Amino acid sequence: MTRRSLFIGVAIGLPTFLIGAALLYAQSITPKPPFTAADAERGAKYAAESLRIRAEIKNMKTPAEPFKIMGNLYFVGVQNGESYLLTSPKGHILFGSAFPDTVDQIEKNIEAVGFHVKDIKVIVVNHAHQDQCGGTAELQKRSGAKVMAGFAEVPFLENGGRLPPGTSIPNNTPPPAGGGGTYPPVHVDRALFDGDVVTVGPLQFTAYLAPGHASSPTSFLYKVKDNGHEYRVLEFCCWEYPDDLSRNTNITEAGVRHNLELFRKLLPIDIYLETGAYAWSGTLNQSSGTLLERMAALKKNNMLFVNPDIFKSWSAAREVEFEQKLIKWKESNPVYRQ
Repeated sequence: MTRRSLFIGVAIGLPTFLIGAALLYAQSITPKPPFTAADAERGAKYAAESLRIRAEIKNMKTPAEPFKIMGNLYFVGVQNGESYLLTSPKGHILFGSAFPDTVDQIEKNIEAVGFHVKDIKVIVVNHAHQDQCGGTAELQKRSGAKVMAGFAEVPFLENGGRLPPGTSIPNNTPPPAGGGGTYPPVHVDRALFDGDVVTVGPLQFTAYLAPGHASSPTSFLYKVKDNGHEYRVLEFCCWEYPDDLSRNTNITEAGVRHNLELFRKLLPIDIYLETGAYAWSGTLNQSSGTLLERMAALKKNNMLFVNPDIFKSWSAAREVEFEQKLIKWKESNPVYRQ
């Protein structure tokens, strides 16, 4: 029996005056290997810094300057992040399309780094919220690209973000501010499942389903080469565990544990790209500066993106956070203490 399960067993039926002490015990939870307590401590600081930086973004659609992240990988999105271009002479992959009304921004950014929308062969989106996929239908039209997404996101994409009345599938829990709203319906060419591999010429990525932010957000793992070195890149969205875990039906104990075990298997991750620029490894690998200052520094020194400790620490901190909130939530709901 693990320390956590032992605690839960003992905690059932605790009188109210002991719950505070029980929760102090919960705070001593350490993540499972290869995550460490030191990782979790660093990760908590990254999480706090990421929230501080995120608060600087007053308009998620604000234009941003594109730049090379590493090798043949480019940032081409808005100030909030959202869009990345992986390039090759035989066609490109666009990860994320941002908002319906930022399509021209994305195309302009793609051209600014020396490429063309018409050469995009695949558009793949992490999840079916407007800030991540709102421009997909128009970019698909302009490029002729195939669209791919996690299988549970497909009904939302094909219905413009909200399912029609009477469907047996519930609509998504409302996304965070800025990510909601409808968009032009998207024709999805391929539904992605856990472990699917997608190839475009010499390019290849593996899709991993990581539910939570939506029904089946899809993380993308691939490699880029720069100056003779190879780097493992992971795109993921998003870390979020409300205090009341029942408030988001996409967040389940099984889903979170699946995600954390997945992340252990994927280590090491050299370059971490959350859909939001406020949580990139390159952003958090700098000790100070505004978001715009940090993005400017990344344009000058892309090696700031490389730090395997950042994603590992993020994961460790979020595991501890979830375990603590799970215990607290069970203690605050009498049905789980009978």
